[in-house]
Amino acid sequence: MGSPVLHGWSIDVEDWFHILEYDRAPDPAAWRRQERRVHIGTQRMLDALDVRGVKATFFVLGWIAEVAPELVAEIARRGHDVGSHGHMHRLLQHLGPDDFARDLDHSLTALERATKREITSFRAPGFSLGPNETWALPILASRGIRLDSSLFLTTRAHGGYPLERSRPFDIVLGDGRTILEVPVVPLRVGNRDLAFSGGGYLRLLPKPVLQAAFQTCELRKTPAVLYLHPRELDPDQPRMRLPLARRFKYYVGLDGVADKVAMLLDRFHFGTLAHVAAATPRDLPLVLDGLA
Repeated sequence: MGSPVLHGWSIDVEDWFHILEYDRAPDPAAWRRQERRVHIGTQRMLDALDVRGVKATFFVLGWIAEVAPELVAEIARRGHDVGSHGHMHRLLQHLGPDDFARDLDHSLTALERATKREITSFRAPGFSLGPNETWALPILASRGIRLDSSLFLTTRAHGGYPLERSRPFDIVLGDGRTILEVPVVPLRVGNRDLAFSGGGYLRLLPKPVLQAAFQTCELRKTPAVLYLHPRELDPDQPRMRLPLARRFKYYVGLDGVADKVAMLLDRFHFGTLAHVAAATPRDLPLVLDGLA
C-alpha cells in the first residue's frame, strides 16, 4: 500500500464579520466595535489538532494580529505555521499593485511582531489570485514569501485559477525566482469539478461524501488541501442579515463542522502545507513570462 498520502490542513483566521463583497457588512472602521469571537473557533481548532498531534498552517489577517496578538502568539507557540492572509481582507482584484504591497507589508509587520518569526507563506483572501492577478506574485517574492496557497484550481465566486495540476508545483517568475504553490484542487468527477475540501462545500457535504472524496485523492496519490475558518467552529456566532442565497452559503452546516473535523482528523493524515509540499512529488511548474 505504501505510505499514506499527507493532506494539508489550513485555517484562514478571520472573524465572523470579515465577509467579502457584501455592502452591508460592518465597515472596517467599525470592526473594533464588533463582538470579537475569533478566539472561540481558533481555540477549538487548536485543541482538536493538539489531541491528535497534527500541525497545520494558519493564514492570519494582519488586523487580527493587531487586535489579538496573544491569540496569534498562541498559534505559533503550539508549533503551527503562521502565514499572511493579508491585512484588511481585501480581494486582490480590488487592490492594485501599490495598495496590495502596502496591505501585505502591514500584515507581515503585525504577524512578525506577534509571532517573533519571519512570515514566509501567504493566502489571498477569497483565493482571489487568478490569471489577472499574477502581478501580485513578484510582490510576494520581493517580501520573502516562499510558499503560496492562493490558487483555487477551478472557476469560483472570486475568480479561481483554472489549471490542470493536482499536486504542489513551482511558479516560475519572469526573473527566474520561484514561489512554491500548494493549491486547493477540486476533485474531477466526470466532466465536473467537485470542490469539497473547505468552506461551504465542506459544511454542505455529508460525512460519507467527504470521506469518499479524501479516499479518492489517496487512490490518486494526490493530497487534498482542507481549509476552514474559526467561525465555522462557532455555531453561536452573530448572524448577519444576508440575502437568502448568501445566507445559505455562509451559514449552512455550521452545527456539523466539529464532527466532520473529528472524522477527518481521525481517518486521514494531515500536516502543514510546507510538510505536504515536502512529502509530495512536484507537479509541472507554472512559468509566467514577463513578470519581474
